[in-house]
Amino acid sequence: MNEGQTFDAVLLAGGRSTRFQAPSNITLEKPFAPLGEELLYEHQLRLLQSLTPSQLFLSARRDQAFPDYLTGVELVHDERNDTGPLEGLAQSFARSTADFLLVLSVDAVAVEALLLKKLLERATGTQGTVIHNGKFWEPLIACYPREEMLKHWNRALETGERKLQRILDEAEAAGHISRQTPDHAETRQRLNINTYDDWTEWLSRRDPEQTGVSIQRWMNEPRHYEQAADHVAVEEPLALRVNGHDVAVLMRTPGEDYALATGFLVTEGVLERPDQIIEMRHCGSSSTSGANDNVLEVVLDGEIDLTSLTRHVFTSSSCGICGKATIEAALQDLPPCPLQVPLPPENWILSLPDRLRTIQTTFEKTGGLHASTLFQPDDPSFVLMREDVGRHNALDKVIGQGLLDGIDFSKTFLLLSGRISFELVQKALIAGIPSIAAISAPSSLAVSLAQEGNLNLIGFLRDGRFNRYS
Repeated sequence: MNEGQTFDAVLLAGGRSTRFQAPSNITLEKPFAPLGEELLYEHQLRLLQSLTPSQLFLSARRDQAFPDYLTGVELVHDERNDTGPLEGLAQSFARSTADFLLVLSVDAVAVEALLLKKLLERATGTQGTVIHNGKFWEPLIACYPREEMLKHWNRALETGERKLQRILDEAEAAGHISRQTPDHAETRQRLNINTYDDWTEWLSRRDPEQTGVSIQRWMNEPRHYEQAADHVAVEEPLALRVNGHDVAVLMRTPGEDYALATGFLVTEGVLERPDQIIEMRHCGSSSTSGANDNVLEVVLDGEIDLTSLTRHVFTSSSCGICGKATIEAALQDLPPCPLQVPLPPENWILSLPDRLRTIQTTFEKTGGLHASTLFQPDDPSFVLMREDVGRHNALDKVIGQGLLDGIDFSKTFLLLSGRISFELVQKALIAGIPSIAAISAPSSLAVSLAQEGNLNLIGFLRDGRFNRYS
């Protein structure tokens, strides 16, 4: 832009898509798709806000609720549902007083700030810049001259024209926009999500360490459950074999298995030098590049003393070890709860983090301990809390003390101060604790085991909301 020219930004989030449906037949609005601890629209608004526009608009339908949109964001409602993005564009351009308007669609999930900055820099005078892939315009990744394009939008609404490609061809012919051909790296940023599969595929490429699950999210304002999709960190077992001996099963996030195995063997005193490693390969793989399996074969030079292992968990599992096999093995000796225990009242659940903070005294002093706490919904005075530097240790202490005190675990509710892993759900299932909540997130295997075991599993219990995973 020329010196002295200003720009506003608008995020278009009012589109409908019946194809964006989770596997459990939950139709999820794209703007509210989870992205880490944010929702997609929050992420996109922050992206636009980082460019410091004079004004930031959020264009949406009236039936969409955006209770958490950022301070300083002006909500613009579409009045009609048959105009596609046209009315949202026209209304935002009419509200703006800047020279240019930076436009982004909420489902353009891969766009980065550098590409948007390039569009702003190349806009000049009364001519904007729009992404063009050589065949088609990308109308919703663009920087438009406000006054000139408002006329194009209004004329299209008056004449019934709905094809943005045709409108932009006319704007280019009038000299109001120019083409920005993306380079190789920027081409990947043009990805738009249309289906739930598109979303999960993009997430897996963006972060291969998470997977999708369907949840019920409790919202305190207004008080209701809403069906949603969430993404949890992947947890899978890795069976480790050394020189043909089954050594251990390590619960981990898949990836970097060679480094994990090397570190484990070094810290357990089995491996002294890296040149002792002759080969590492995943079961079924013929090279050290490995396959994405959950069994790792390690061949070490010479005679190896495995008696030094301090946390060995011997296994007879075959190459088929996986999360499902681990859950089945856990439930063979320990059947699931015969009946699912009803969830306590939501307000009672929401009160637990504050109650934990008042009694977690050592954490207040050190900031370095995990807490496991048992509550009883029908006994307001009951609480059993233990802290430890290890999450597993804290829960073992609570369960052990509960057994010594003769506590009926079937009437308890467990709150964890951190995240929920497979082993913690397994320990609760062994003790007969029917409900688990955590301030942080569960792993994928924790969710699966809780579902198989008929347990209530709650994550992200904070700030007046929580997610129910099973």
